[in-house]
Amino acid sequence: MDAETVPVELLEEGGSDPPVAAALPDTLACGVVEQLKAEADRYWGINANRSLELAEMILQIGESHADRGQQALGMMARGDALRLLGRTQEAWDALERAADLFQAAGDEIGWARTRIGRLMLCTELNRVPEALSAAERAREIFARHGEYEKRLRLDLNTALVHNYLGEHRRALALFDDALAMAEALGDAGRKYLGLLYTNIGYAWNFLGDFRAALAHHEHALVLFEEHAETSNAAVAEWNIAYIAQAQGQYRRALQLLHHVLEIRIAEELPLDAADAMLDMVECYLALNRYTDARDLALRVVADYRTFGVAYRQGLALLHLATAEAALAEWAAAKAALDAAEPIFDSLGARAWSATTRLRRGRLALRHGDAESASREAAAAAAFFNAAGREVDYAAAVLLGGESSFTIGDLGGAGESGKIALRIAQRRNVAPLRYTTHLLLGRVSEARGDVVDAVRRYRAAAATVERMQRSLTITLRPGFLEDKGEALRALIGLHLRGGDAERAFETLERAKSQALLSYLANREQLRWAGDDPRSRSLLAELDRLRAEHHWFYRLAHDRPIDGDTSTSAPSPEAALAEIRMRERSMRAITERLYLRAGDEAFARTPSPSIRDLQKHLPRETLLIEYYNDGVNLWAFTLDGSSLQAHPLPLAVRDVDRLLVQLQVNLSAAIQAGASSCILAGLTNLGHRILQRLYAGLIEPLTARLHERRRLVVVPYGALHYLPFHLLYDGSVHLIDRYEVVVLPAAGLATRRGPSRTGGALVLAHSWDGRLPQTLVEAEIVRDLFGGAAVSEEEARRLVLGSPPRQILHIAAHGEYRLDQPDLSYIQLADGQLFTDDLLQTDLSYELVTLSACETGRANVAAGDELIGLGRGFLYAGAGALIVSLWRVGDASTVTLMGHVYRALRSGTSKAAALRDAQLQLRAGLPRLHPAFWGAFQLVGDAEPLSANLPTRS
Repeated sequence: MDAETVPVELLEEGGSDPPVAAALPDTLACGVVEQLKAEADRYWGINANRSLELAEMILQIGESHADRGQQALGMMARGDALRLLGRTQEAWDALERAADLFQAAGDEIGWARTRIGRLMLCTELNRVPEALSAAERAREIFARHGEYEKRLRLDLNTALVHNYLGEHRRALALFDDALAMAEALGDAGRKYLGLLYTNIGYAWNFLGDFRAALAHHEHALVLFEEHAETSNAAVAEWNIAYIAQAQGQYRRALQLLHHVLEIRIAEELPLDAADAMLDMVECYLALNRYTDARDLALRVVADYRTFGVAYRQGLALLHLATAEAALAEWAAAKAALDAAEPIFDSLGARAWSATTRLRRGRLALRHGDAESASREAAAAAAFFNAAGREVDYAAAVLLGGESSFTIGDLGGAGESGKIALRIAQRRNVAPLRYTTHLLLGRVSEARGDVVDAVRRYRAAAATVERMQRSLTITLRPGFLEDKGEALRALIGLHLRGGDAERAFETLERAKSQALLSYLANREQLRWAGDDPRSRSLLAELDRLRAEHHWFYRLAHDRPIDGDTSTSAPSPEAALAEIRMRERSMRAITERLYLRAGDEAFARTPSPSIRDLQKHLPRETLLIEYYNDGVNLWAFTLDGSSLQAHPLPLAVRDVDRLLVQLQVNLSAAIQAGASSCILAGLTNLGHRILQRLYAGLIEPLTARLHERRRLVVVPYGALHYLPFHLLYDGSVHLIDRYEVVVLPAAGLATRRGPSRTGGALVLAHSWDGRLPQTLVEAEIVRDLFGGAAVSEEEARRLVLGSPPRQILHIAAHGEYRLDQPDLSYIQLADGQLFTDDLLQTDLSYELVTLSACETGRANVAAGDELIGLGRGFLYAGAGALIVSLWRVGDASTVTLMGHVYRALRSGTSKAAALRDAQLQLRAGLPRLHPAFWGAFQLVGDAEPLSANLPTRS
C-alpha cells in the first residue's frame, strides 16, 4: 500500500464507506487526502456530484484518523462542491465549519483558504461586507506565509465580487494584479490565465468595451481548449454569447447558449444551467418573444429561489419585469421590479439598482408618464456615467430623449439621441443604433427637416436589415415585430412628398429582401444531420411527432383501431398532451435551424422598378398594396409607369369586411350548395365583395384598361383576401382578368424552374374520408405521366425524389390559426409540416396542393407569411395552386381536371386556373363563390415548359 495506489483504489471502489480508507496508516493518509482534494477540485468543471463524493471520502479518512486538519480539508471540499450544485446556504455553512476545524488544528493558512470559496457565495446570501472583510485578513495571511498562488485565487474571487456589484474599475485593478502574479508564478500560475482573461473580459462587457471584452474571451477560449478544459471553454463561449447578444447577433448568441446549456446539464451543474437560461431570456426579449421570455424567466426565478441565490434571483426578476411589461401585464411587471430592488439595495449592488430604475422608467414611458420616465432615466444615467458603463449610460440617455420627445422637447430629445448614437456607433451596438436613429428621425420630421429625417430613417432601416440577415427563419418574425416604425415613417415621407418611386422601392426592399434571400440561400434552411447532436435532435423530433400524431387523432378523429375508452385518454387530456409536444417540437426545430449554419444570408438586392418593368408584359398590371396602420395605398406598375393611389377604405374598414367575408364563406360551406338559405348568403357575400372592390380596385379603374392579367401583391390582412372574387356589382374580377398573387413584387423577376416532363402525385384519402383524391391522382398521372403514389405509400420520404414538372398533393390539410407554423398536410406517415418542406428540393414548375386551407397563412412582422405555401416557395417551387378555405371533394376533382387538361394543351397557369373556375361556375352564375373560388395561383403564371411527355 502506497500514496500513489491508494487514491486509485478509492476512486475505483467509491461507496459511502470505502474499506481502503479505514486501513490507511497515518503515514499515508495525509498524502492520499491531498490527492483526493486535488481530484475533487478537478471535478469542479466536470461533475460537481463527483466532487461531492470525493469530499465525503476525505471527511471519512479524517474522521477515521481523528485528524482535524483532514476533516477541515474534506469539509472545505464539501462546501466548494455544494456551491457548484446551487446549494448555497449549505455551502456557506460547510465552509464555516471547515474554518472552525482549521482554527482548532492551528492552521491559519487553511482558515484563509476557506475565505476564497466564501467570496463566491456572499453576493447570493447578502453577506458581502463580512466576506470582503475576512478576505482582507486572508490576504495578509497568504502574503505573510508566501502563499502567492492562494492569494492569486483570493484576489480573483474578490474581483469577481466587485464585478457583480457593478464596481468594474476596481475589479479590473484586482484582476490586473492577479494577472501579474500569475505570470510571475510561472508554471504554477499558467493554469489561472484562462480564468483571469475570462473575468477581465467580463468586466469589459459591463463597461461596454466589447472589442476589449471579446479579445479577452477569445484568448481565454484558446487557452481552455489547449488544455482540454471543456467546462471552462463553455464559460468563455458563454461570455462571447453575451457580447453577440448585446451587439444584435442573436443567432450566434443562441447557438452558443444552447451549447453551454447542454454542457452544464451533462455536467450536472443545475445552477450554471439556470444562468445559461437567464441569458436566453435576454435573447428572447431582444427578439420580441415575450411569452417565451416570461415562461423561461419564471422557471429561472423559481430555480434561483430554490438554490437560495438572491443576487441571481434579482437579475431574473428584472428580465421577468421586462417580459411582463411587453405583454401589457403592468401589475406583474411592477411586482417583479418591486421584488428585485430591495435585493440589490441590500447587497449594495448600485449598478443593478440603477438598472432597476431604468426599467421603471421604461415602464413609466409605456404608460404615458413621460415625466416619471425622465426622472428615472436621469438618475440611472448619472450613476452609469460615473461608473463608466457606457452602453448602459447610452440606454438611459436614450430613454431620457424619448421622454423629452413625448413632452415636445425636441431640443432635449435631439441632443440625447446624438449622445446615445455616438456611443452605439463606437461600441458597435446595433440595437441601440437602430433606436437612436429612429428617435433622431422622429425629431427631424417633427422639425420639418425632411432630408435629415429620411437619412435617419434609412440608417435605422439599414441597421435592421443587417441584423436580420443573420437570423434563422424561426427568429426573424419576432425580431421584426417592433422594427417597422422607421420603414413606415420613411414610406410615409415619400408618399406625402409625391415620390411614388422611392416609396415603392422602400416597400419592396423590405418585402423582397427576405423572400429573395431565402430563395437564394435555400441550403442554409436545411438541417444538419451529419453530427451526433443533430442526429439526436432529429430522432427526438421524430419521436415527438409520432406521439403528437397519435394524440392528435385521439383529440380530433374517430378512435384509433385497438384503442378502447378505458385505455385511451379523453380528448381534453389528448389536447394537453398535444400542446406539451408542440412546445417541445418547436424548441427542437429552432435548435436545428440554429445548427444549420453559422453564415449570415448573403444579401440579395431587391429588383429595381426598371427590372420589374422588363418582366411585365404589355397586358399585365402589377398592383401592390400598402397600409401605414391607418390608411391604405395602392401602387400600380406596368411596363412604362408607376403610380401611387390613396384608397378610400381605412385599414379598420378592411379588417371588418374581411371578418364578415370569412363568416359568410364559412356559413355557405356549412349550409351546402343546395341549401335554401344559400341565395341570401350569396347576396350578402356579393355586397361584402362589392364594398371591397369599391375600396381596392375601383380607384384604379383608369389603369385597368386593356389589361388581361393582374398581378396582386397584398399587404397585411389583404393576404387573406381572395382578390379574384372581388365583385363590381355585375361580375367578379376573375370574369375580366387572370389574377395572380405574389408575396412580393420582386418575385416577378424570377422565372420558375424548367423541368423534364412528368408529375409526382401523392394521394391520401384520410382513412377513406376523401375518396376522390385517388381519382385526382389518376387524372394527373394520365395527362402528364410520372408516378402516382397513393394511400399507405404516400409518405413524406417520397418527396425526396428529384423534382419534375408537377407535384400534385391530394390529401387532407389543416391551417392552424393558433400555430400557423404547425399547419400541415396529412400523409400516410403523419403530418407534413412547413419545416419538412424546407429540408427538401421542391423546385417543381408547379405545386398543386389539393387540400383544405393550404393557401392560408399568418402575416408576421415585415409582411412575412407563415404557412405551408411559404414552405413550398422557399423550397424552390416556381408556382403554387392552393386553397384558401375548405373545399368539396367532388368539385375539386372537376376543377383539377379542367386545370390540368388546359396546362397539358400549353395554356398558362393563370389562364388554366381562371378557365377552370369559370367552367365550374358555368350554368350557375349565382352559385356562392365558396363552392368555386377557393383556389388561387401564387408565383410564376406562365405555361409549363414545352418538354411535355406523351400521354401514358
